[in-house]
Amino acid sequence: MAAKAGHTNMMTDTIIANLPPEALRSTLRGLLGGNAPLTAKFNSIVSDYLISTKPTPFPELFVVTDAGFRTLPALQEQMIRYRCLMGCGKGVESLCEVLNVVAQLKEFGENLGWEDAGIMEKLADIGGEIAGIDGDVVQAVTAVHKELIVDGETRAMEDVEIDIADKLEGGGVSFERAVQSVETLLKSQRNEQNIDRSSNPRSTGFKSTVSKLEAFKLGDAQVPRIFCGLWQFSSPAWGTATKEKIHADFRKHVDAGLIAYGKNPKLIIDFCCPRLTLSKIWQIIIINERLSAINATEVELLQFHWQDYDDHQYVEAAKLIEANPHVRNLGLCNFDTVHMNEMLDSGMKVVSNQVQCGGFLAEKWFGKSMPGLFDKDMTPSHRKYLEMITIWGGWPLFQELLAVLRALGQKYKVTVSNVAVRWILDHDFVGAVIVGSRMGISEHIEENLKVFSFGLEKDDQELIGQVLERSNAKEVFEAMGDCGAEYR
Repeated sequence: MAAKAGHTNMMTDTIIANLPPEALRSTLRGLLGGNAPLTAKFNSIVSDYLISTKPTPFPELFVVTDAGFRTLPALQEQMIRYRCLMGCGKGVESLCEVLNVVAQLKEFGENLGWEDAGIMEKLADIGGEIAGIDGDVVQAVTAVHKELIVDGETRAMEDVEIDIADKLEGGGVSFERAVQSVETLLKSQRNEQNIDRSSNPRSTGFKSTVSKLEAFKLGDAQVPRIFCGLWQFSSPAWGTATKEKIHADFRKHVDAGLIAYGKNPKLIIDFCCPRLTLSKIWQIIIINERLSAINATEVELLQFHWQDYDDHQYVEAAKLIEANPHVRNLGLCNFDTVHMNEMLDSGMKVVSNQVQCGGFLAEKWFGKSMPGLFDKDMTPSHRKYLEMITIWGGWPLFQELLAVLRALGQKYKVTVSNVAVRWILDHDFVGAVIVGSRMGISEHIEENLKVFSFGLEKDDQELIGQVLERSNAKEVFEAMGDCGAEYR
């Protein structure tokens, strides 16, 4: 069979050669958005390029001078490489490249006489890119987990893949989160799953030590009206932190009564029950994985997301979840109105649907010019939110909204974000708001709790409404396909 090669005409090639990097990235996002086949092809081409351009021999990443330990430019290049491999779904390849970085770092640490237990502290003192290596290994292991799933079942790791993970597990470098992730991966492959769920009593519900913390009923569970979203741990784009810092911030959140979490069961169980050894049992609806991840006999709320509505098995899959005796309540995540109604019309009892609010509703953006999609402080979520703001009404109208929220914040001595969250909570159909939480990186516990210190008056609501009435709400639905489409 003859090889096939795509041809790019000269004029298109001229555009690619001359467009600034930010413009090229923005254009590429536009091409890939909502186009799953094209995205898969893009990932394939990128991964082939990265694998074919793997540097040989592996470059020197660190150097010791009279001034001490320093990183070389090649480190940043390697981090870019393995993070791109993660994004392409090449978990084993990315883990292998991260391992090369860890091995070289370990060698330098030994030469400098660092105690193994103090390496993370040394890295924190030095700062820079290497502080994120621990989190990178965790992300690489997550990519490996996904790569091992074939047709809803987990395939066995090949010997070469196990060898790669074994090297890190016994590597001696005290990247605790990384090593624990690798250990979990290897033990699941060795069928070392010894969790006795019968000895783990289910939660009796939310009990706040903070009297002013509002709560509501979610199915048969009593939960606080602020959830802590942990999606920001899914990528180093939001920053990284050591296990100790993450656990310290978890304790502060729990002590404040913020005990409802989502998205990252590995972090939760590591904080709550660090001595337990967990495994993963992947099934089509992966209920057992969630139970293992939180070491429980039941999950109070299992949120169900479905990526492709053209695959009509979502109703059947949701019914299987609802019927499972270990699931107390079924919730939806990023379902649009049409498909949510389809679920309800099928007779299922759905207690919630998680949808997006926005990430620019903060004081720091007031009075600022519109940022570029790939400015330094822009995270992947910011790029999604900015695109929605453009459709919603544009940056000037958004600035008017921020001005109103800021004025109300000054009135009640709270932040712009507090006012926005309060406005959302005041809707009868809203049970709780999820606020992004970056344990060990940034902390806003006291600020978030101020949401429960005031209420918006009718005049306040009208001021906000006057701005919203001038927005393109209808156009947003038409362009985005209703809530949740921005994640498809």
